[in-house]
Amino acid sequence: MRWLAVLCVSCTSAAATDPDTGRPDSAARDAAVDAASDEDASFLVADTPFARVDNGLDWLQWNETYPVPCYLTLSSGCAAMLFTGGVAIRDVDLDGDLDVYATRMDETDILFVNDGSGQFTEATPAGLGEVWLSNGAAFADADNDGDPDLLVGSVGEEQFYFYVNNGRGEFQETAGLRGIAAEDSWKHATMSLCWGDYNLDGNLDAHTTEWRPPNFEVGTSHNSLFENRGGGFFRDRTEDLGVSMLNVGRGGAYGFTSHLIDIDGNRYPELLVAADYGSSRLFWNDEGTFMDGTVAAGVGTDENGMGSAIGDLDGDGMLEWFVTAVYGNPCEEGEQCRWGSSGNRAYAYEGDRVFSDQTDAMGLRVGDWGWGAHFFDFDLDGDLDVVATSGMPEDYLFPTPRVRLWRNDDGVFTDVAEELGIRDDDMGRAVVPFDADGDGDEDLLVTHTLGRPTFWQNNATEDRAWLVVQPRGTQSNRDGVGAVVRVWATEDAAPMLRHAGNGCGFLGHTPGTPHFGLGEVEVAHRVEVYWPLSDQTQIFEDVPARQVFEVVEPE
Repeated sequence: MRWLAVLCVSCTSAAATDPDTGRPDSAARDAAVDAASDEDASFLVADTPFARVDNGLDWLQWNETYPVPCYLTLSSGCAAMLFTGGVAIRDVDLDGDLDVYATRMDETDILFVNDGSGQFTEATPAGLGEVWLSNGAAFADADNDGDPDLLVGSVGEEQFYFYVNNGRGEFQETAGLRGIAAEDSWKHATMSLCWGDYNLDGNLDAHTTEWRPPNFEVGTSHNSLFENRGGGFFRDRTEDLGVSMLNVGRGGAYGFTSHLIDIDGNRYPELLVAADYGSSRLFWNDEGTFMDGTVAAGVGTDENGMGSAIGDLDGDGMLEWFVTAVYGNPCEEGEQCRWGSSGNRAYAYEGDRVFSDQTDAMGLRVGDWGWGAHFFDFDLDGDLDVVATSGMPEDYLFPTPRVRLWRNDDGVFTDVAEELGIRDDDMGRAVVPFDADGDGDEDLLVTHTLGRPTFWQNNATEDRAWLVVQPRGTQSNRDGVGAVVRVWATEDAAPMLRHAGNGCGFLGHTPGTPHFGLGEVEVAHRVEVYWPLSDQTQIFEDVPARQVFEVVEPE
């Protein structure tokens, strides 16, 4: 195996290898690993609004140091080795709390099981996580049998891995049998994975993203849309549905993050892909067929789209699409960097399949070298805030990596991360908000390439009220993905909007269960759940706060 130094401008690496496997010799780097384990203990504090705590979520993403080796076919694609650090959230053991699945490079993956109080124990079940070079991962009940299955991608393997849950705590890898392996001679460079029912047939389909330069011998890409034909059996519909990312803007295909969510209100979810080198794309969905509407919609101007999040940031009942990118030009004077420098984008949907660029008006442009992003209501005041990671190696001359948490004040955003206690100087990748300890507010987990994760417990809500609405499909997919939930805190308040299953993000996937901050309101005036497949709306009034409110679709 030939070793290649990845993303290093002026340095070289002589990585020690195991003569039998060709993989890195972990013993040769024990000192480096020990150093990574002893990272700045001063961050472990518990007296800030977001407290960095040790709750058992601890793993080393990759037992390597920069510059890293490359397992990919062509040296031009080796940058993808540093775009790694996946995590997926789900109640895997069906005990009512959220568990954490962590992907790793050169080690098998780990499932951390939650004890209900926010403490985690490593308990990977039989048959799960036996991948050595894994990256993006996402849970979904793909066969509609009531338990979560798992799709995993890799950077260096030659297929996707699909683990089917047998309902008894065991998983079986069946990607090849079920038509979703995408196995070929070109090593995958998978980034993020996303689930959604694009054709409203009641089965969850999968979209996968991949970052890789052109290979004229193979001429394909794993930025793919897999249709679920029923029971968790798939077929690749990328080409015939017109959603290929090949040669968009430049040779190759450079997807990072995708979403399947209805933007224009015609019930069918659009496909949105944040992608590198000016190739981000919006595909409008017309009853199960797609049309590239990127340019006409006024989106895709992000020069290096990476992370992505979608939600109603300004409370007008329509969705915003936030895309992280690269801000600033640290190259020497007169020298042009190899990337764009105009920063993030916040596209606001205006109706009639048109967006406006509200990046500066919202205050969301600057994020350095941005990666993962999610929307969540951290302070339970009823509006969505924005969190994002950043970071590249020092020889890219960018500022020290950091996590930004932008507080939403009537649609204008202010970064309050440091004052809330969120400090982080490792190369962040995924960021996932989820309620780890079951207290009603969402905590934060950040992964780091070549490092260990960081978990912050949310203590910033001042005992404000909350409501979680869990749609459960009968005609629709069992997970309720795609259901549209609106909550009126009071009779005079504007409705808050959430889409069930909207948990796709760069390398970080959550169930996307609709979560609402109610402030001082202990009884929500009205809850409305709309089911796109069955075209039904359910209405509930005077719903008590501080609960998970399950709504079952009428049969």
